[in-house]
Amino acid sequence: MTLSTRSNGLRVRELLHEDFVEIGRSGRRWTRDELMASIAEDGEYEAPGVSEWVFVQMSRELMLVTYLATAANQKSRHASLWDIGAESPQMRFHQGTIVPGGQPAQ
Repeated sequence: MTLSTRSNGLRVRELLHEDFVEIGRSGRRWTRDELMASIAEDGEYEAPGVSEWVFVQMSRELMLVTYLATAANQKSRHASLWDIGAESPQMRFHQGTIVPGGQPAQ
């Protein structure tokens, strides 16, 4: 999520489904409200580099998006499930998993 999007609470609320759940890289489970409160407290945020984007349409209403994020010498794999059946896409689920140091991010 870009800095301009993260700093716009209304836009974040629009992008996250009301039943949104995230499992963070730490293993913590976040709800939409918890994540929005955390983002609001973040202050400065340096967006990670992202690559290896893959989009797989799972059904007429669901899109799986995966990518590799690189920040501060740490890599992590991410997967998001997007509801694309409504007027505007909304993220329903997100998970990030750290790639252990020294291992290729395959």
